[in-house]
Amino acid sequence: MVQADLISQITLKASAITIGGYDGIHCGHRFLLDAMLKDAHQQSLPTVMVTFDPLPFVFFQKPKFPKNIILPQERAEIAEQIGIDYLITLKFDQQLADQSASDFISELSESLGLKSLWVGEDFSLGKNREGSQETLKKLADQFHFALHILPKLEMDGGIVSSTWIRGLITEGQVQEAAKLLGYPFFIENKIVHGAGRGKKLGFPTVNMQIPEGKIIPAIGVYTTYIRLHGKKFPAITNVGTRPTFYNDHQIVLETFVFSSDGKDEYGETARVEFLEYMRPEFKFGSADELVNQIRQDIRHAEAFFEKQNQL
Repeated sequence: MVQADLISQITLKASAITIGGYDGIHCGHRFLLDAMLKDAHQQSLPTVMVTFDPLPFVFFQKPKFPKNIILPQERAEIAEQIGIDYLITLKFDQQLADQSASDFISELSESLGLKSLWVGEDFSLGKNREGSQETLKKLADQFHFALHILPKLEMDGGIVSSTWIRGLITEGQVQEAAKLLGYPFFIENKIVHGAGRGKKLGFPTVNMQIPEGKIIPAIGVYTTYIRLHGKKFPAITNVGTRPTFYNDHQIVLETFVFSSDGKDEYGETARVEFLEYMRPEFKFGSADELVNQIRQDIRHAEAFFEKQNQL
């Protein structure tokens, strides 16, 4: 997959294009993208995803807007996996916000040979959201491209959206979020040195910071997988401030891996996949109380994995 941060960096004679924030590239997004990919392959057209960083919602500072489900580099990985040929991540600034729908479409047509445009039914484009469905239909006639406006996908009694999924994640409902995403919510970052308390307690942990811009799941303990050294290991992960030992409010990830290959992980990148919310984070009265609870957590997680293996 070819990546760019300006439309003008890519020159194509013809293409199928989709535009959107695509935070999460969830099942609703996949419904649209799969339709575009199928049609584009039938017409031998390369596919282009045009998206933004920051997301327009973030730029306009919508009230209480949470952070992203996936970061730009993670979005690129998923886009490549599903078969997108070109990913253009535009910097969303005031200049872009002020651009008219007509000028934007003209740029897509000139540089990328726009032949078909694929968007959701709530999509709008250009300054003050002037590029409504009716405007896009007129632009399709003017610039000679096919316009495909797809309905939203409904699952579990609601319309799949990034907003819904963000809410589930912040409430700890990671199993429900995974259904809508089509994959487990994950946090990926480099492994850092911790205080070593887990090792002293008999449960050494892999420690990670939550990347800037990434949504934080509900504080608590989760059944997880951790991907290390190209392998996937069962684990439990605490998302929290470790109140038994610390009084600060810095949220960190501490993951106890059930089995590992024993390599030195510091500085390497790991991915924690959240499978199930187990319990809230507690402040224990002693280290022994904490150890007993960790043992219970491990038994709970082992039962979870055993059940999953039987399915």
